[in-house]
Amino acid sequence: MEMKALIGIPLYNEQAYISECIHSLYEFLTVKCSEYEIRILLVDDGSTDKSRNIYQKLSKQYPFQYLRHEDGPRGYGNTILTLFQQSKLNYDVLISFDADLQHAPFSIKEILDLLYYNSEIDLVSTSRYLSYRFWHQNTQVPVDRYVINMLMTRTINHCFNLQITDAFCGLKGYRVKSLPITLNHAGYAFPLVYWQFISQTGLKFKEIETPIIYRLDRRNRGEWIYRLKEYFKILESLISSPTLKEIIQQAYKQAIELLTEIMNHHLYFPIYTYNDFFRNNCISYLKISEEPKKEQLKCL
Repeated sequence: MEMKALIGIPLYNEQAYISECIHSLYEFLTVKCSEYEIRILLVDDGSTDKSRNIYQKLSKQYPFQYLRHEDGPRGYGNTILTLFQQSKLNYDVLISFDADLQHAPFSIKEILDLLYYNSEIDLVSTSRYLSYRFWHQNTQVPVDRYVINMLMTRTINHCFNLQITDAFCGLKGYRVKSLPITLNHAGYAFPLVYWQFISQTGLKFKEIETPIIYRLDRRNRGEWIYRLKEYFKILESLISSPTLKEIIQQAYKQAIELLTEIMNHHLYFPIYTYNDFFRNNCISYLKISEEPKKEQLKCL
């Protein structure tokens, strides 16, 4: 069985990284994925920096295609939906791969193999917090994003009856025939809507581990309150059950309290896998601490 795969790259103002991203992708694909028919599509959500000039020049060296939202930015979610639509034209598999070098290209091979050899899998979702396997390659993690991910993932699991460990990693492999026709959120909370879709449809997915990679220049510490409020607001809007709505509201209050404590006093809060985060009862650990702790990041 021949499998045609599209690697989709959502992009907005990534002039610092897009060249290295394209170079590293083609270098890896040529050596490790030659048995698959793969094309790359870059979707520019109306970048205002020099990204456009850079990828236009690169397209003369490499055979990727690009689209641009001239009316953008439409938001991350709409950029992913554009990739969904384009993948339905002539592909069996879509892999979403961020332009900012936050993903390890070698995970692409594992995603492709899983979707090729197991026709029952509709989605391969990568997780940075599934195990400690790749943590020796770790870089410093923005604490606010990490804790928000942990708490949101737990709440998503509760609301949608799932067992995932990383709700927000952008590196995913989708079986095109199982993609939704449309989803109704355009922003960075798009994963919440997509996980609801997975829960409602009963599609089969597999979570695999991938390294944690963060660029230090992407650490926007001041945005966490807005991001947290937006995530919980959208999640609550997806739920009709009064009981679950109450759980979401309580989880939001707890998250605000925890993140406020961490951001004010725990700049080196230790990073754990998803299961260890809750097994070690990090919330109680913070409440009983009298002095700010400066524990080093765990890199096992």
